[in-house]
Amino acid sequence: AKPTEAVVDKEYDLKGKVVMSGAIDMHTHIGGGKGNIARTLLPEDHRQDPVHRSDITRSGCGHAMPSTFVTGYRYAEMGYTAGFEPAMLPINARQAHMEMADIPILDKGGYVMLGSDDYLLRMLTAKKDQKAINDYVAWTMHSAKAIGVKVVNPGGINAFKFNQRKLDLDEQNCYYGVTPRDILQVLATAVKEIGVTHPLHVHGCNLGVPGNVQTTLDTIQGIGGLPMHLTHIQFHSYGTEGDFKFSSGAAQIAEAINNNKNITIDVGQILFGQTVTASGDNMRQHANHKFASPNKWVTMDIECDAGCGVVPFKYKDKNFVNALQWAIGLETFLLVDDPWRIFLTTDHPNGAPFT
Repeated sequence: AKPTEAVVDKEYDLKGKVVMSGAIDMHTHIGGGKGNIARTLLPEDHRQDPVHRSDITRSGCGHAMPSTFVTGYRYAEMGYTAGFEPAMLPINARQAHMEMADIPILDKGGYVMLGSDDYLLRMLTAKKDQKAINDYVAWTMHSAKAIGVKVVNPGGINAFKFNQRKLDLDEQNCYYGVTPRDILQVLATAVKEIGVTHPLHVHGCNLGVPGNVQTTLDTIQGIGGLPMHLTHIQFHSYGTEGDFKFSSGAAQIAEAINNNKNITIDVGQILFGQTVTASGDNMRQHANHKFASPNKWVTMDIECDAGCGVVPFKYKDKNFVNALQWAIGLETFLLVDDPWRIFLTTDHPNGAPFT
């Protein structure tokens, strides 16, 4: 660049240094009720990883779910400048924003959760038109001060409250009679029509279930070309081949991503070691509680809005399923052609802590 006459306030010598833009973690659970439940459930996680104050930083603690100040410091150390909480309940939004405001250095935002809330499901049952749904989505985003909309196991969290233990893409909610496909269609349309920059952020059906690769492919095809972001795709890329009836579907998923320019993904890479899984998908968290390590877990219904499940988990490199999950994430990175439509996440803390 040509020299300018502008007055320079401060000059930095960057010889021998690498200069790059700040990284963004678009899917990291850093604010809201689930994180605090996880902290309460695992006091040993805090005891085992204390962080002492320094001349310029405050003290904190925690590995799988670190305290707010430690979260900001660790992201900054890795070159991150922004992080987005992907599962902010409308009823919990004030607390989530207050908690994120306590995280230093990092810019923050949140996606508001819809798709299992009774108000939306009643609208679908009553055959309300798209404009009415658009108005509801816009009002909810404004009220919750959200930057995007997230759907978790569309309709499945609500179905769990009526003792339904599984819900596939075209399976009806036993109470409201609507399908996940219906929910995804109206929400993806609403997000596009009201002009939200980030497409509908989707945690799909059948997370972690062998064979869910077909559900994911059907979800991609069924959205009809509308913009959609599929999150932690690694957990939705499982086949049923082999002796263990568990195999990689990464190649099929990557091919679908390459062929459908309306779809973006983040990976949800797992790493080996102790963490804690915290999700609004109480249907899947309840199903997985038998794998809790250490053996304690929490799942709950949250009236009218969604649900919550917190299950500690240890990924082991000697475990066939865990090792294959790790490989599936890497496969996905390598097989998707467009680097602008695939993003590195660990679904902190579900696949691993963000560090």
